[in-house]
Amino acid sequence: MKYQNGEMYDRSTRDTYRKLWYEMVERYLDMYLPKEGRVLDAGGGTGEFCIRAAKLRPKLLFINFDISKNMLTIANKKLSKLGLESRMRCQEGDIMNMPFEEKSFDYVMCLGDALSFCSDVEKALSELSRVTADKGLLHISVNAFWGNFAIMIGKGLDAGFTFEDIKNYYDTHIIHQHGVSTDCRSFTFQELDDIGKRNGLICIKAFATPVFPIHNDLLSDDEKYEYMCELQYKNCENVKLIDFGNHINVIWRK
Repeated sequence: MKYQNGEMYDRSTRDTYRKLWYEMVERYLDMYLPKEGRVLDAGGGTGEFCIRAAKLRPKLLFINFDISKNMLTIANKKLSKLGLESRMRCQEGDIMNMPFEEKSFDYVMCLGDALSFCSDVEKALSELSRVTADKGLLHISVNAFWGNFAIMIGKGLDAGFTFEDIKNYYDTHIIHQHGVSTDCRSFTFQELDDIGKRNGLICIKAFATPVFPIHNDLLSDDEKYEYMCELQYKNCENVKLIDFGNHINVIWRK
């Protein structure tokens, strides 16, 4: 779903499943973020990933870039509350036409569904690559085509999908609900790898977040949560399973 309301978006990500998703991404951010430099969060919305990254690296400077004015309003409130305004600023704009100079950022993030909603993915990724510094890292995550397809055919109407929606998704890779396109595109790892190569990027890490769908009931207490986390981390980089996760993450070196 594409959100323009920042408060609604933040509320939608507060369940235990999303908690696991954020924690998995944060684990890899901690592995790959530089100690110093500039970071761009393209399509950063309400600033959640920027804020988590800022807590991991106190010397980094951030720009939270998003097309939604409302999302950025919420992000600015969060930055003010956390005292992060000196290290982080929000800026409105389109990922497919960014106002930044070439090679401006040491680490570029485009996480969640931001790239999935771009109408021209090739142009968007070219822009993301353009503003990434030489030897810098570009970290994207998108909806996984096969993982979402498995959920759609497994849950169908219970998840709000009709038979026609499933057919449309298989043909277009774009999620439809009750005949209406969400404009949200899903990808296979091979598609992402090919796009990266066309932009001269080298894949240094690929993983799924999460790799297995988990019902919230199985994350309801510390013992279950710990066990499910262990399962995820053991398998999320398995190349045979990445395509069947919820989101595919790729980290490229320019």
